[in-house]
Amino acid sequence: MKLVDASFLIDYARGDDAAIAYLAAHDDEEIGASTIVLSELYRGLMITQEMTQEETMSKYEWVEPVPFTNETAAEAAEIYVELRADGEMINRSDIYIAGTARSLGVSLVVNDDHFTTIEGLEVETYRE
Repeated sequence: MKLVDASFLIDYARGDDAAIAYLAAHDDEEIGASTIVLSELYRGLMITQEMTQEETMSKYEWVEPVPFTNETAAEAAEIYVELRADGEMINRSDIYIAGTARSLGVSLVVNDDHFTTIEGLEVETYRE
């Protein structure tokens, strides 16, 4: 499984060549997203596109929802402590997303490099 960030899902929906190419190249792999990411994405679509809850959920039904569990919460807390000690904080939602990926031992697919400061997190960018 690959876990994707909201940036990937937004770019894919916009027809971004890099996101589309990445997905095509990983067609044989399951694509998941943290329920934190899905919440951010659904909220954005409901506000900017005036979509209903059902419409937003059906737009990304090909993405496997990955729940934010007690284990992922504990992993996110550990990441927060590590980043705080290093003076390299990122926003909390991203810490929750990173905690989900690191606790599962899967790659996190993103558009930028600010996740690379997190030790033990495998990060892939879909842009070259």
